[in-house]
Amino acid sequence: MGSWSGGGTALRLAASAHEDSTAEQYDRHWRTFCEWCSQNGLEPLPATPRMVFAYIGALAERGTIAADSLQPYLSAINSMHADSGLERPAVGHLIQRARQGMRRGQALQQTRDTRVPLLAQHVLTVLGDTLARASAQRERLTPRAWAIWLRRRYALVLGFVFMGRQDSCVALLTVDHGVDDRHLWLRLTEKMRRGWAFRRVIRLPLDASPVRGHASALPQLARLSRIYTEARASLGTAGTPPAHFFQLPGEPRPLTRHMSAWLDATLSEVHIQAPPGFAYLGHSLRSGGSSAAEAIGVSRYRGNWLGGWSQTGRTRELHYIDPSVLPTPAAYALMGWLLEGGYSTGDAVWERSAAARDVADLGEQQ
Repeated sequence: MGSWSGGGTALRLAASAHEDSTAEQYDRHWRTFCEWCSQNGLEPLPATPRMVFAYIGALAERGTIAADSLQPYLSAINSMHADSGLERPAVGHLIQRARQGMRRGQALQQTRDTRVPLLAQHVLTVLGDTLARASAQRERLTPRAWAIWLRRRYALVLGFVFMGRQDSCVALLTVDHGVDDRHLWLRLTEKMRRGWAFRRVIRLPLDASPVRGHASALPQLARLSRIYTEARASLGTAGTPPAHFFQLPGEPRPLTRHMSAWLDATLSEVHIQAPPGFAYLGHSLRSGGSSAAEAIGVSRYRGNWLGGWSQTGRTRELHYIDPSVLPTPAAYALMGWLLEGGYSTGDAVWERSAAARDVADLGEQQ
């Protein structure tokens, strides 16, 4: 647009065309497509209908995406191309045939609810088993294998307690999580006004009082965090640790698909299976923590805040709360801090979303 008057304003108007949640979803799905392209030696922009056709097959192979939930993945690709003045590739006969086949294939399969919640008692079993076997595993495994074993187990428990998305868990930065003498802490991003977000540290006390007679599991969680962090540090040289908390020295950052693999491997080791006809997958952690919190009486507003759901939407209510999940001692042990308000928060820091920063930079260059 060069020096045309109004160019910068037009960019800012375009940036505000979508709600923050929609823009974040498009950005997340576009990154997923870019990762697939990178794995196959392809350039994501411009993409072709044949590339998107194969990409739909890759999404179907994951087993975590319903055919009726495929549209946002395709819309993200189309939107990026349209914004760049390119033809939309995720349209046409090939794309429709792939979607129809995916829908029919899923209908013929045995029921597999990708969001069946992982129960709190299973998470507590994983936590207890990990701490009980940590020393023996350290003697039996190589240092890297031991760190890998600890990583997937800690990612499971931490993701449940904070109702984390798969992509949020693997994208957790090293500087955004830790344990000190009194607290286990994690920096959250809260939804706020368009183009902005709050970044705030939430601290969970390690001396938390019992809730409804059930002792807190936070001290055990902090102990596992320290063990994993030490195992991870032992693999690297003295210097800056990897950028992402669940990234080990010498390896690329983990991707979303790794979270489901970690969950599957860990549950198999402790002999936990989903009910017949269902499966525990990556979404099971987020829906499990959400359902456990709801079961013990955590306010809907507080649960939405922790998990990053809109306070006015119904996504959590419809897809991440299972009313058949009942209050259990394990749910109180893992989520009781949220019920009793047994936590503290640090000062909030305003941050622009990545999309808003990019558009602002473009506007300033006009």
